[in-house]
Amino acid sequence: MSMMKKYKLLIGLIAAITTTTIFSCNKEFERTIGDRDASDTTTVKYGNRKVLYLVVDGARGQSVLDANTPNIDAILPHSIYTWVGLSDPEATANATNWANMLTGVKKEKHKVTTDALTNNNLQNYPIIFNRIKEASAKSKIVTYTPSAVFKSLNTGADASNLVADDDAVKAGLINNINTDTASVIVGHFTGVNAAGAASGYDVSFPAYKAAIEKFDTSVGEILAALKKRPNYNNEQWLVVIASSAGGQYTLPANADDQTIFSQPKVNAFVIYYAPTYNKRILTKPFTGNRYLGKTIRFKGQDIRAQIDAADADVYNIDDTTKVTIELKVKKNEDKFFWPSILGKRNEWSSGHPSVGWVIYLEEDYWYFEWRGTKDGDYRQCRGGSFAKGKWTNLTAKIEVRNGQRFVRTYTNGTFNNELEITPSGSLANSNPLKLGFLNGNGHGTPDVYVSDIRFFKFSVPDGMIGNYACQTSIDQSHPYFNFLVGYWPATDGNGNIMADISSQAHDFKFQGTYTWENFNDLICPPAPETLAIFVPQTSDIPAQVINWLKIANKQTWGLDGRVWLDQ
Repeated sequence: MSMMKKYKLLIGLIAAITTTTIFSCNKEFERTIGDRDASDTTTVKYGNRKVLYLVVDGARGQSVLDANTPNIDAILPHSIYTWVGLSDPEATANATNWANMLTGVKKEKHKVTTDALTNNNLQNYPIIFNRIKEASAKSKIVTYTPSAVFKSLNTGADASNLVADDDAVKAGLINNINTDTASVIVGHFTGVNAAGAASGYDVSFPAYKAAIEKFDTSVGEILAALKKRPNYNNEQWLVVIASSAGGQYTLPANADDQTIFSQPKVNAFVIYYAPTYNKRILTKPFTGNRYLGKTIRFKGQDIRAQIDAADADVYNIDDTTKVTIELKVKKNEDKFFWPSILGKRNEWSSGHPSVGWVIYLEEDYWYFEWRGTKDGDYRQCRGGSFAKGKWTNLTAKIEVRNGQRFVRTYTNGTFNNELEITPSGSLANSNPLKLGFLNGNGHGTPDVYVSDIRFFKFSVPDGMIGNYACQTSIDQSHPYFNFLVGYWPATDGNGNIMADISSQAHDFKFQGTYTWENFNDLICPPAPETLAIFVPQTSDIPAQVINWLKIANKQTWGLDGRVWLDQ
């Protein structure tokens, strides 16, 4: 299937992709996607199951990948892991992310939204230690942390130790590993976050890089102690190493894919290590079609384009016309107040005079507006909201059903609204087709990029609109290509026209002082909740832990997390 198919179809295919191993540098890369409803069926020698859980604040997954971390690297061949895991994108307190990692549910359930822990719902969604104790009262749980808030979250632990710093956390963990029989041991590290807050959350800042590498050294010492336990070969250890969140950092422009994966603050890493695991890395899924070229920025009143009236008759909409108009728009402001983008009428002014139609922006959404010859009044059908800085496909369609005509609007192929247009009669006029600012008064001016304009003299079916909305071009493989009376890709980046490559060959002629500008963006990136299911989230970890401990996950617990397999 072409990569230009709509992302919803591609995401469906991604779920079927099988594991492929690629080795690169000292950290391995593969592309795999897991079964969302799977449980851990890995073949493991049954024994005394235990968990070592290391939580590190502020360690951006990308930065840990880029740093020199030989001890972490050494366990990856027997790990399920990701450098693009996700913490809570809306968290404003450390405690929110810690609660996700300790309860297995998100803040909408546990209600931990501040470090004060007030008004929480931990009674109904308790720390996972309590669930472990319910299943096995003899299980011993020990934690070490330099944070009083983290300590206060450790309800259900047999011993919750508040210590001075990361070195004391490491010392406590090693002492416990050497001397104790605990089933679950938790260590919480804060030094990486402190370095990131002071210098910046990227390995280009020496102090932050050094803090990550110090943590890696600690991991090496802790794992060495673990493997020296006298009964280690008869114990089945799961080692979890994960960041509670990333940290703020401004990505280079070419690294920003405009999705949740380009939010460094939520870029966590998650590693599940067990000697019997096969290696499996979860990488970033498909995030949308790449759209690149050179186009014109329509800003203000002066920069605009039109097809002269002598050639514009074909774009008239009379009282029987079936039509589908599509265009891609990238806004440069969040909100607008009635600037036109594309229209065919004498003017666009207060009171909506003159017969014709126009596509315009209002607040953060868009409208298809018209005035016909029959009823003498204007009408408008609202499209959807769309964000600044992201290419968005807008579609207006007029179709006929049971002798009545309707205007329908779609944003990125998704239906928005419908309004009957039958009473309006014809919208035909003798005016040019105008792109950008449309002459008149009482409205604002645009600041947008416009490209991939398609004008079908046909009511393209809804499903076909959806399938092609996120493609960046169309050709004769489109079932209704022969109904195009205008097709302006507007990405070729030269000359004083926007070329029409339909059979009509009516080019838009530019006016004003314009320049062709390069762009290289994603179009139709999936929503965060759509993408998040394809990589480990920090709220998954408790489900993985109880699964390892062979504790049944009760539906009444309402865990949000999933279990990741090594195969």
